[in-house]
Amino acid sequence: MKVQFFKPFDELSGREEMDLNLKEPRKVKEVLGMIEKEVPSFQQFLRKDKDEVLNFFVVLVRGGEILKLNDTVQNGDTVKVLPPISGG
Repeated sequence: MKVQFFKPFDELSGREEMDLNLKEPRKVKEVLGMIEKEVPSFQQFLRKDKDEVLNFFVVLVRGGEILKLNDTVQNGDTVKVLPPISGG
């Protein structure tokens, strides 16, 4: 699975993208944990209680779909890591 980082996450991670080898489909919250292990600076954007991600300050997008924590991704997917966007 390819993970693409957009500002400011590309600067925090020191890269524009990374590959994760998913042997089986995984929930988005599991993928967030995998990214956190590879990119420790990513942890500050996740708030956890025990092993559950309660809130995160990133938006994960696959194609045009914003992913929720319990959505499933698989090895052939490309997921974009973006900051939340607000309008007004």
